[in-house]
Amino acid sequence: MMKKLKFFTVGILGAWFIKLLALTIRIYDDPKGFTEKTQTTHAIYTFWHCLMLVPAYVGRHKNIQVLISQHSDGEYIAQVIKRLGFGVIRGSTTRGGARAVKAMVDKIREGYAVAITPDGPRGPRFIVQPGCIYLSQKTRLPIIPTTIGLSHYWKLPSWDEFRIPKPFSRALIMYGDPIHVPPNLTEEEAEHYRLLIEKIMNEMTEKADILVCKKDR
Repeated sequence: MMKKLKFFTVGILGAWFIKLLALTIRIYDDPKGFTEKTQTTHAIYTFWHCLMLVPAYVGRHKNIQVLISQHSDGEYIAQVIKRLGFGVIRGSTTRGGARAVKAMVDKIREGYAVAITPDGPRGPRFIVQPGCIYLSQKTRLPIIPTTIGLSHYWKLPSWDEFRIPKPFSRALIMYGDPIHVPPNLTEEEAEHYRLLIEKIMNEMTEKADILVCKKDR
């Protein structure tokens, strides 16, 4: 009972914190206006675990399903994003994988997009795990690498060095080109796509960090 109450409380407070903080932040997107199209652009959106706070705000109520680990820490995240209007699919490609993929396929058929953090839930930081490749193969959805640049932020002492944007800072959400993963790949070919997405996401993150600091100068 106490654990459920703790999850419930964190969910409410976390959602309100994100909403209030985001109201003070100037948020841009690149390409301009693409964030509004995520509701109708069915894809697997991937962004780093440490940068999930801004997407949690801009992606609210846009028919997006989020894949969250069955790890106990994942319950805190699930409670927060449920209150921001996201759908939650629990599992990964290692724990609850088959059920998670089936649930995602069902939601995709209903017209939902999907979002995952490819280096979560435990890292290594900025290293893409094979899961997003596997999901793209099974769902036949393209992967859209996504990242966020923050002009000023606090960095937490967690495995992912989680970033919390400071009030009145700027955030740039950058979307990459869709990457279509063929359904039948050898291990070597799948590794090629994994490294490709990792490279693109890291390069995009570096670029977004530079560009966001140039906004309004």
